[in-house]
Amino acid sequence: MSAHFEALGYADVLPLRFEPLAKLPEGAILAGLNAENLQVLVADAALDEQRPLDVKADEEHALAEDLQRVEFKLNVLIELVARLLKRADDLPPARGVRLYAGGVEWLAAGAEAPSGIGIVRLHVSRHFPQPLALPGRVVGRHEDAEGSWVQFVFEGLAPKVVALLERLVFRHHRRSVAGSRHPFDPEATIRWQR
Repeated sequence: MSAHFEALGYADVLPLRFEPLAKLPEGAILAGLNAENLQVLVADAALDEQRPLDVKADEEHALAEDLQRVEFKLNVLIELVARLLKRADDLPPARGVRLYAGGVEWLAAGAEAPSGIGIVRLHVSRHFPQPLALPGRVVGRHEDAEGSWVQFVFEGLAPKVVALLERLVFRHHRRSVAGSRHPFDPEATIRWQR
């Protein structure tokens, strides 16, 4: 098994599409993909952030509560817009995914046998409907009790994108560990639905 798949990762059910390519993106095309990926990862981190309410002075506490209410309303609006966009967009099917900073594994559907180079379009955020566009190559397959997994290693990602992917993986991994300690955490059990 590749070292990319032995690092810290997390498992989820996410919309994913593999698009085969004749050659990996380069130059301006690759820079554009990295810029879009950076935007998706920054937006996901910002929308996923939960700020605790600090209790200090009464006036500051009231301001913090007002700010929290506004933030909640914005989150509801973003969620509604994301749902509308998902309905209008042709989302790929959700499938079992294991995401790492250096690659991704996904459960193959039926006789699906992707190979070679391509782009994985992976929807990582419930709140921001734009997918990550991750260039790379299929490096293998393996079987386990869940089924047949396709292994895909990322290539050409900018260091900032890799760093934000590491944070995304760590954040979700930490949340899944916390969810296993508190099994009735509805936030930890949210899954993608079509």
